[in-house]
Amino acid sequence: MLWFVACSGTFLVAQPAGYYAPAEGIQGEALQQALHEIIDGHTVLSYQELWTAFRSTDKRADGSVWDMYSDRPGGDPPYVYTFGADQCGNYSGENSCYNREHSFPKSWFNDASPMYTDLFHLYPTDGYVNGKRSNFPFGETDNASWTSLNGSEVGPSSVNGYSGTVFEPIDAYKGDFARTYFYMATRYYGEDAGWPGSPMVDGAQLEPWAREMMVRWHNEDPVSTKETARNDAVYALQRNRNPFIDRPEFVQLMYSDGGGEIPDELPPVLDSITVVSVTEISLWFNEPLDSLNASDPSHYSISSSVVVEGATWGSANPDGVLIEVAGLENGTYSLILTGVSDTSGNVLQQAFYYFEVTSLSLGGVSAGVDFRVYPNPSEGIFHIEFSGNQGPVDQLVMLDITGQRVPAEWIRHASGIRVSTPADAGAYVVAGFLKGTVTWRFPILIN
Repeated sequence: MLWFVACSGTFLVAQPAGYYAPAEGIQGEALQQALHEIIDGHTVLSYQELWTAFRSTDKRADGSVWDMYSDRPGGDPPYVYTFGADQCGNYSGENSCYNREHSFPKSWFNDASPMYTDLFHLYPTDGYVNGKRSNFPFGETDNASWTSLNGSEVGPSSVNGYSGTVFEPIDAYKGDFARTYFYMATRYYGEDAGWPGSPMVDGAQLEPWAREMMVRWHNEDPVSTKETARNDAVYALQRNRNPFIDRPEFVQLMYSDGGGEIPDELPPVLDSITVVSVTEISLWFNEPLDSLNASDPSHYSISSSVVVEGATWGSANPDGVLIEVAGLENGTYSLILTGVSDTSGNVLQQAFYYFEVTSLSLGGVSAGVDFRVYPNPSEGIFHIEFSGNQGPVDQLVMLDITGQRVPAEWIRHASGIRVSTPADAGAYVVAGFLKGTVTWRFPILIN
């Protein structure tokens, strides 16, 4: 039995009872296969029929075209289009006309049917913005080379795993496009042999970097009423549905490793390099590293005459490695990482990172200097007080009771390390804030 609901004066066919029954209680590839069989074999429209289809699938409340490349949710769009009257045609810039955008570019499947007219990835969009998008993957960029009037961007990818040019839609529609791609991966599961693919997809299946990003987009931009209404409207025309709009939890179930987590298939990335002293450099990654692998100094090398003599990984700070070096001087260097792996076994084959040393201090004071740390243990604010005139404090290096180095970012201060001199003595007081409770042990080094 079919259910009928009225919406904006148009009769739409909603999801029938038991539609997803064959997919209940399973996950992973078995779930993708089951969903594929449910939504496979849809009614295929002609390319010309898409113009009419958009009038029910992508109509705003005011009757205008709902264009995700120009819309500004919660605000006034820079322009709107009228169905029929504003169809492309030629365009000379934004606000010329709307056309039929293959959000999953047609060159990725050789312009073949039924993908060519599958409404679940075809949307009406501004022709000029569509042209700017070209067949670039969806992604995120921190350095846009072009920005549309609603904030969509083209630029080099800032997503781990891909560095080429991408098109980034605005945040309000990232979930829409993510669920579009999950649909394509599932509707054409096992039917994508011979597809050229792209840097974003292997056939219809998302590459690891893209899948991780799209899962994040799906979580950060949940299903909207726009999507549910569009799902019903497409179902009325094609007789199939997008499962990931009806049942958002299918994303986690389909891509999880069985324990509910999305498998990590991306290698670690170095986030920062800190020159601690003339003999030590601290490396911080974006995720925990494999302990044995991270402690192998052969994975790290530095240009010029600098020699890496050791590497220390600590369980208290699994994202970090302290490498011991010799021959470091002021200058510009290249750090080469080879074979560094995370806890999931993903290996960073080789990567180069440049860093500059401009004010390396070779001196230092240690346990032989008269000083005290209080309170000890400390939780929140701690103080280090030095007797006598020790000169300026450039860097603060501290070890906790387990022998692990306290991360520099745990010490927060307004501008540099705050040092004050009490009026009654020539002592320096260094204050900071810590995460959690730390019990100090000696030595404490001030470089």
